Amino acid sequence: MSDYVIPNLSNACRILRLLVDTGKGLSRDEIADLINIPRSSTYRILQTLVTENFVEHRKRRYHPGAGLYTLGMQLSSVDRLRPLCRPVLHSLSQITGFTAHIAIPSGYQVLLLEVCDSPNLLRVASRAGAVAPIHVAATGKIFLSYLFADDLETIANEIGFARFTDRTLTSVEEVHKEINATLKRGYGMDEREYNDDVRCLATPLFDASGTVIAAIGVTSPISQFPKSDIQEVAKTVKEHALRCYKLLKGEEVGAV
Repeated sequence: MSDYVIPNLSNACRILRLLVDTGKGLSRDEIADLINIPRSSTYRILQTLVTENFVEHRKRRYHPGAGLYTLGMQLSSVDRLRPLCRPVLHSLSQITGFTAHIAIPSGYQVLLLEVCDSPNLLRVASRAGAVAPIHVAATGKIFLSYLFADDLETIANEIGFARFTDRTLTSVEEVHKEINATLKRGYGMDEREYNDDVRCLATPLFDASGTVIAAIGVTSPISQFPKSDIQEVAKTVKEHALRCYKLLKGEEVGAV
């Protein structure tokens, strides 16, 4: 090894590659055995990576963290979702008049991949790369419903369901009830649960195998998004999610 190489930094890089390549969570001991370093060193490196948000620890296993996704987002050449779905988000924003976004799960949080601002002067500002709590975001309701329905107790124990407004769902029972409602109607709602003045709606984006890989949503001040418009907006968002699905499959898609 070169005199200029820092061994533990090199090992941290090996751990990150291992977690990404494996595609599933690994325990500390599994990681130590796979890269052949002491368990004590593995633990210290993992704790540092968790602190820096490059690794997440849940169910006693380590997974890639939001920090890795944020870095990866900046390399648009390896991110098919952003360039393919950007014109779809623009169309969705123009038709609804709301801010449109696409998000992916990042551990038990929501990571915004791409955002298209509302054409209106009065808008809700969000930025790509932002992370939101999974239990309050409309996109987060999609991931809870389709991906993490069996993990509610774990989420409650590890990160909890923090309260942001009087409408925030903070118990496992409340969140479970919301999951059932989301699955029944096919879209998720943030009913002023994160911000008293904001309403959000999101629908799932599936891959060819039927797995939810992302969620597409809109966000608006409640003054511009009354409850009476929810069904029409949901229909529009679903149409645009279908368009993204077809683009990911390589199908030619006309204007929405």
